[in-house]
Amino acid sequence: MKQVNLTRTRVFMGRLTGGVEVVGALAAAAAAHQVQSGTLELLGGLHEVELTTYDFVTQQRLKPLVWQRPLEIIAGHGTISLLTGQPHVHLHLTLAFRDDAAAAGITVIGGHCGRALAFAVEFTLTAYDGNPMQRTWHEETGLMLWENTP
Repeated sequence: MKQVNLTRTRVFMGRLTGGVEVVGALAAAAAAHQVQSGTLELLGGLHEVELTTYDFVTQQRLKPLVWQRPLEIIAGHGTISLLTGQPHVHLHLTLAFRDDAAAAGITVIGGHCGRALAFAVEFTLTAYDGNPMQRTWHEETGLMLWENTP
């Protein structure tokens, strides 16, 4: 664990529309504003999403699951840190869609967002200036995780 906001905290709010790819657009916004460590919150709607899963036992990324339909973002949370010197967005989404076959008429899905196309997404990006969080290889998990400093 380390303290990252030694100098200041900045808050940005914005929107993504027109089918823009959400993860890439958020990474580009972070780069444009020199955000090296931060958190994300998102609400809104998507045209399409690709959710990915990591098998903890085999340490393999499984084939993505893709939904191409109107999807409401119930909750979107993420982080920004540095990976090979560039802002990296790690985003998880909980989504809902109308599903007449479901008991309550709605289905909820969620997970790690590999890709998403925006219909109308509002986001808040909170940047923590000071000590950037860096992602490095973690042998035990097979993942690129934040460096852990005492």
